[in-house]
Amino acid sequence: MAVYNFSFGSNMSSSRLLARLPNATRIGTAILAGYELTFDMVSTDGSGKGNVRPSNDKNAQVYGVVYQLNDAEKTILDAIEGPRYDCVDIQVTLLDGQQVAAHCYIANTTDAQILPYDWYMQHVHRGALEAAVPNAYSDAIKSWPTCQDSDTVRAATEFAVHQK
Repeated sequence: MAVYNFSFGSNMSSSRLLARLPNATRIGTAILAGYELTFDMVSTDGSGKGNVRPSNDKNAQVYGVVYQLNDAEKTILDAIEGPRYDCVDIQVTLLDGQQVAAHCYIANTTDAQILPYDWYMQHVHRGALEAAVPNAYSDAIKSWPTCQDSDTVRAATEFAVHQK
């Protein structure tokens, strides 16, 4: 059975997601209304990862990419995202106005002070550019404060994803 995933973090990048789930199908760019993007999910690697949280701002919205997955891919993605995220059913709107019932991963372990790694934000920024989000949105991602990964091998591997 097909399921739809709304990716707003590093998996917006098709290079990143398809390296993990080669049979996933990119449906298109979508908006999650009433939420804001943060990078406060406490990852097991000690850095911040993408998260969305409800916002009181009536104009708040998060851009992301909808992918179609099969059940086996959904199971793999659940394992990749791990127990620090809850899989939540949401409604998103594709840029053509079509409503899509999807799921996304919302962090259950957060720290407002944590910073994402620079390589992680490269994935997010590349995904935002690929999704053709508004310039102000991609610029905000690009200017988010980051830190360097002390695991230089992991960092080099992650940076290389977009070199292919």
